[in-house]
Amino acid sequence: MAYLNSENLMQEAGNKTIEFAKKNGAWFNLDGVEALVIPEELKKEFNNRLGSLEYYESLSKLVKKILLAWADLAKRPETRQKRSIEIAENASRKMKPKQFR
Repeated sequence: MAYLNSENLMQEAGNKTIEFAKKNGAWFNLDGVEALVIPEELKKEFNNRLGSLEYYESLSKLVKKILLAWADLAKRPETRQKRSIEIAENASRKMKPKQFR
């Protein structure tokens, strides 16, 4: 963003959108995903399924980010929990969820 501003490549509408996203928190939504932080509900599911965390840890950073974002971006807590279970269950079978294979 700094580069775009320094080169006058950022339009006023872009700056306003970024400021709005920072104010409402949307700008920071995926910080945990980018840092590869495993949410507590997913940790719990990994702990309940033998070999699931080991398989997950063997995945590339990109695949981990995709899975974490998929779980994290669920709007409802029930959906987030369901996705965490699906990730861990598949990982215990050394597989990614069907839609990511």
